[in-house]
Amino acid sequence: MRNYLDVLAKVEECGTKAWLVGDTVRMIQMGLQPEVITLAISSNDLYKVALALGTGTVDARGPYPALRGELFGVPFRAFGLRRPTIEEDLACRDLSIEAIAIRSDGGIVDPFGGRFDIRNRVIRLTGDNFELIHEDPLRILRILRFSAELEMDIFWKTASDVREYLEEHADSMAKIPAERWGREIMKGIVHHPYTFIRLCDNFHLIPFFLKELEELKNTDGLYEHVIRVLENIEKKIETHKIMQTNAFVLAGLFCNIGTKTLDGNDRTKFTDRLVNECLTRWNVSSETIEEVIAIINMYTHFYEPISEQRFCKGVLDHSEEAIEVALEFALCVAEADGVVEKYSDVLEDNTWNLKQVLRRFNNVRLQTEGATRYMTGREIMSLLHLKPGRRVGELLEGLDMAVGTGKINSRAGAEAWLKAQ
Repeated sequence: MRNYLDVLAKVEECGTKAWLVGDTVRMIQMGLQPEVITLAISSNDLYKVALALGTGTVDARGPYPALRGELFGVPFRAFGLRRPTIEEDLACRDLSIEAIAIRSDGGIVDPFGGRFDIRNRVIRLTGDNFELIHEDPLRILRILRFSAELEMDIFWKTASDVREYLEEHADSMAKIPAERWGREIMKGIVHHPYTFIRLCDNFHLIPFFLKELEELKNTDGLYEHVIRVLENIEKKIETHKIMQTNAFVLAGLFCNIGTKTLDGNDRTKFTDRLVNECLTRWNVSSETIEEVIAIINMYTHFYEPISEQRFCKGVLDHSEEAIEVALEFALCVAEADGVVEKYSDVLEDNTWNLKQVLRRFNNVRLQTEGATRYMTGREIMSLLHLKPGRRVGELLEGLDMAVGTGKINSRAGAEAWLKAQ
């Protein structure tokens, strides 16, 4: 903790008191290493502090401007106190485990028993203050998110207060903007999708942010299937490195929406539209939305043999990561359906074929210092004396397919292949 205290001391040399607060203190108390430290300072003139420190920039966006910088090799973000004293400032924080501060002398300010709650692994409203929920009802989702993320129980009184609020103020929950729901939902599901969604269901929150998922309860087995898929996804995230985690978990959340009352293209169009509309409202990036739709539309194809050529086309049309994630997703769904044994041979063969295609594309990068092709369009035009146009694009696509299927494994082979065309 020495570096952290050095940062506090350096900030206080600027004539302002400083404390470690929030997630930084909570992580230190849990024996974890914060990547960025969070400070509260008594001065509200962040520009003056930045000038005195000789480092950092002020981000004035949002309700609480922040000074962001680095001291002693440690990234930090500093906020001015929201109340006259540190104790009053901590009282504004929603959870007791986040309402702890550390002074520059190493002393701890813990007026609401946050360290006790950390030791006992419980999530509790700061000071058991019910008004904190009235001030911002979305704190309910933060309570559930922290419970899932930190694997902590929700304190009985906090749980009771949340249920009471939801019974009496459903209209207030319904008025929360979709993008705020989306921000908390994405934080909640990214690592613990099954645990988080089960908590949301337990507190009857799902109708507020994804009524189509709640409606699956009216169709035999579909809602339970989503839950099983999310459970498998959560296990997969714990044991595997998933490149596109956001798309992976969102595909699980939306995979059964577009119920069995719709078939074929109608179901696909309905699901694609719903995913796009909902995730756009949640302020999810367009790239992630496209990946989610691709995974949902592709995964069922992996239950039949797929040639290297088809895998190659899939990689070129989407991305290596999207195809890999779709294949992992297919396995999660097969496990949820109880048909892993039925499709195990096919899935293993497909996994092998995909690995061969990806290995060949990776060999290109190794030989070309990171380039995705042996030759560029400009080089093809020079080699074959072509003008820019459609034919160059066709040759580039054909060259990629030849690499992915193992027909070409060097620049010389690429030139020979092109001349043969």
